[in-house]
Amino acid sequence: MPDTQALNPNNNQNPGLLEEVALEDMLNARERRAAIQRSLLDEFHCPLVCLTLNIPGPVKVLDRVPEAFDRGCRRILDVLDEAGFTVLRQLVIREKTGYELFLSVNGDAVEIKERMAAIEDGGRLGRLYDIDVIRLDGQKVSREEFGLAPRTCLLCGQPAHACSRSRRHSVAELVEEIQTILREGSFRSDE
Repeated sequence: MPDTQALNPNNNQNPGLLEEVALEDMLNARERRAAIQRSLLDEFHCPLVCLTLNIPGPVKVLDRVPEAFDRGCRRILDVLDEAGFTVLRQLVIREKTGYELFLSVNGDAVEIKERMAAIEDGGRLGRLYDIDVIRLDGQKVSREEFGLAPRTCLLCGQPAHACSRSRRHSVAELVEEIQTILREGSFRSDE
């Protein structure tokens, strides 16, 4: 059963820390995520914000991932609040397959995605955040819809999807860079 507690920055439990994940676990997590998304879209009839961390390889909860995840959750909630969006429902899942935040948000999906893209692009830690905004029809809002380029690779600056598809970099190289980012743990100072 997933850990579906409310966001609690003082929570000392870190489910899944340094545990390896099997492919079957990841497939089950993907199915669970899709079911949660459908359920929240059906219940609240408003866009859905979903946060996960981009962590390749068999270990999804590295050292400092819990803190980075909590920081991302707080940043998202702060940005939504500052912009005047209302969060109708918040759900956090902490499992060895990765940590996930789901927010049902009353507002325009494209406007929300613009603000979430600013978080993703807001410094090195933001680069680890994968923040999807999902419309009522279940489709994700694309960065390209408002003129932003696709996300770039952490290592070489090329489009991330191209590097991922061609497996240009090893998992070990990517994880090493991610661990460096997690140790630094910083957003730009202007945020």
